[in-house]
Amino acid sequence: MKKKNIIHHSESLLLSLSKEIEYIKSRSKNINDSIKTCQNKILLTRLNKELRNLNKNRLKISKISQIIFNSRSDDLSVELLFEITKRSNYLQQI
Repeated sequence: MKKKNIIHHSESLLLSLSKEIEYIKSRSKNINDSIKTCQNKILLTRLNKELRNLNKNRLKISKISQIIFNSRSDDLSVELLFEITKRSNYLQQI
């Protein structure tokens, strides 16, 4: 019973991290699009600040996924999370 709970919590964590990285990716794209057309300096400052915070969170998730991947790389859900974060990192650098 305890092992089943651990697996369930682990899957929930992976799902939550995957959802969060997708949210960050989507929100970052929207902010970048807004920055291109923004003419209000105060709003531009707020958008850049939010983008920096999203990037910090993306990097945290990336580090977490790398650690999990290194410890359990044979798990398909871990591989998926790792791939999602890796793609997110690549997109963020463009």
